[in-house]
Amino acid sequence: MKQKSLLLFLILMTVGAGLVSAQTVQKTTWYVVGGLFFESMPPTLDYGKAARIYIHKDGAGHKAIELQLRAGVTLPADVKAYATPSDSVAGYEALQMSIRGGEGERTPMASLSTLKSEEWIGKPFPEFCVKDTTGREWTRADIEGRPLVLNFWYTGCGPCLREMPVLATWTVKYPQALYLATTFDPLRSISRIVQKRGFTFVHVADELFFFKLFNVSGMPVTILTDRKGIIRCVEEGTSPVKLRYLEDKLAEFCR
Repeated sequence: MKQKSLLLFLILMTVGAGLVSAQTVQKTTWYVVGGLFFESMPPTLDYGKAARIYIHKDGAGHKAIELQLRAGVTLPADVKAYATPSDSVAGYEALQMSIRGGEGERTPMASLSTLKSEEWIGKPFPEFCVKDTTGREWTRADIEGRPLVLNFWYTGCGPCLREMPVLATWTVKYPQALYLATTFDPLRSISRIVQKRGFTFVHVADELFFFKLFNVSGMPVTILTDRKGIIRCVEEGTSPVKLRYLEDKLAEFCR
């Protein structure tokens, strides 16, 4: 009898685990740009680059956030490769019908971003001189011949904190690059956070130099240069897709 009870318990646990797993991987919110569906905000884009935003729903719990881009803003060809195939999009047919029929609900535009990423792409990283939390001085000469990852964050930014463990893995995978993180928070405020999250960047704290240089107000922001010191990526905000895109670019620059 005990053996039968144990067997029944194991079966129920297995079935239950399967149900939980299915619910966990079920994606309910998508981002749509130019008819392409993304599991999160696409690389190179943020809400500030949209002229209009519409919310589409299928009545079954699935939602699509459609970004209609401002004039002059386009989705780069290499970013389109990060779109989710239509047969993997939950609620695709109903959401697509809503999008094509213009049936979505328009949402108010609100962007406080002052960073103009398009003005920096393709330009050399400017001269700089900053000190890290150990007192070491860093200048543009330190990035000659190696890629640079510059991350902007602050202690009250939830998305900043959540992406830290992912960013930290890059320092191990691609040791050829230089990794700088900058924040206006003082050292005493960040020490415990960066240690707990294993955020192994070189930290420039209690400093506004890079913030003023790039006119950064919203965070997180990640800037990536190639080995020649040319700015190739300026990502405002974070998402799984953005992080994959940035890592792929970093891997390319480190070859």
